[in-house]
Amino acid sequence: MSDLPYKHCSPGYIGKGKDKMEPEKKTALDEVQVIVEDLLKGLAHRGRMKEKWDPGERLANRPAEVRGAVLDYLVKNGYIEGLGSSWRLTERGIHRAVEILRAHRLLETYLARKKGRPAEELHAEADREEHYLSVEKANQLADSMNRPRFDPHGDPIPERASDLHQTEEVPLTDMPVGSTILVAHIEDEPPNDFEILMEMGLAPELPLKVIKSSDEEMEIELLGERINLPQRLAAHVEVYPLPEGDTYCDKLRRLTSLKSGETGIVEYISSACIGPDRRRLQDFGMVPGSEVGCEFSSPFGSPVAYSVRGSVIGLRRSQARNILIRRNP
Repeated sequence: MSDLPYKHCSPGYIGKGKDKMEPEKKTALDEVQVIVEDLLKGLAHRGRMKEKWDPGERLANRPAEVRGAVLDYLVKNGYIEGLGSSWRLTERGIHRAVEILRAHRLLETYLARKKGRPAEELHAEADREEHYLSVEKANQLADSMNRPRFDPHGDPIPERASDLHQTEEVPLTDMPVGSTILVAHIEDEPPNDFEILMEMGLAPELPLKVIKSSDEEMEIELLGERINLPQRLAAHVEVYPLPEGDTYCDKLRRLTSLKSGETGIVEYISSACIGPDRRRLQDFGMVPGSEVGCEFSSPFGSPVAYSVRGSVIGLRRSQARNILIRRNP
């Protein structure tokens, strides 16, 4: 059963009249429509909406009859125009591509913020549900979340006017030794690589410093920890320069770095902590400016007791590592 704030119906039927949702009705055309929308979203995600491309190459793993049906659908709906042996999206096609991309990123944000879904589950569910979200429902979903600008992976969410909020993102692999940057985006495909990067503690908006770089791997500093990152994984991370006037904070640490009897000041909660877990930490008093101290840990090292705002709470290591602090002298 879906946790999304609307009832299921086929892509072509959603939003027909106020609160009137037709029952699910799958047809061959629906399947072609899903393939078309996935293709359009892929072009928008990769910033290739104005480039020439070959639908046959992007659908090479599909049967010939499906490739033909998809191309026919794209042409009949005015989404593409022929350019010799290749094709390019029309303005109508670009508009639809951005609508689908927006639906996907809004759904990921909703599932993370409101339902507390783990990061590794967001993409797959949003991938299924994006086809069922009308423009009207997408607008309502955006308004319910105060119109977020970025999804949980750091990707910009298009606005109603198709503004992608572009940032100066570059691959981490392009950064020279000595660079100090912020994580902008972590590619969520393939899922296994994404999970490894998340387990390493990378998340959007965290500061990084490039220590070493070779053909095989990069050594980075993340919150006082040295991490050896294979180039294969580093290629999935995009970064952007520190905002003008900001300097790299080499004293920022995870709460897990505190030893018994040590204290620090909470700076913020990592964007990797989402949904109910984030709200729970805030309710405990883990907000910017709060002093937090490490009291004692269990015999197995987790949970650990921390004092904050006159109370003592127990946090698992996975929770505490998402709280960023400055250690007191």
